[in-house]
Amino acid sequence: MAHLSDGLAADLRSAIAAEATAALRYTYFAQIAEVEGHTEIGQLFTELAESTRCVVHGHLDVLRDATTPGQRNDIGDTPLNVASAVVGALQDAGELYPRLASSAHAEGHADVASWLTTLTALKKRHTARFDMALTNLTGTSGTAPLPTPHGATDD
Repeated sequence: MAHLSDGLAADLRSAIAAEATAALRYTYFAQIAEVEGHTEIGQLFTELAESTRCVVHGHLDVLRDATTPGQRNDIGDTPLNVASAVVGALQDAGELYPRLASSAHAEGHADVASWLTTLTALKKRHTARFDMALTNLTGTSGTAPLPTPHGATDD
């Protein structure tokens, strides 16, 4: 497969984000339709969510197979994929969710801030689990161990 330009690879990453968001929205919409008794609409959303997930997987395959050594490549074999997951979870736990929680507090949305703080703890736990998997797989750690928050689950 020919190598992608940096611009095309970036656009493909944007398409992945959009398609992944659509797949999750369709899954959520399917659940709502089912609860409301619209089983045929729920099934439609479920089928289209699966189709959209296939599109995402195709885009990920292209990125995995068509990037050059100098390009950003966080998709590949299992050790690279786990290391990539560690980086993403670290960013979520250390930057994204704390920033969002701070903004929610500043805007007076205590319930939203509490939810986002819970997600920060969850992402820290995800990071620790991915890091342990990476250590077991390669013998190297992607990050320092994170403490497990009190009351956290293994979700």
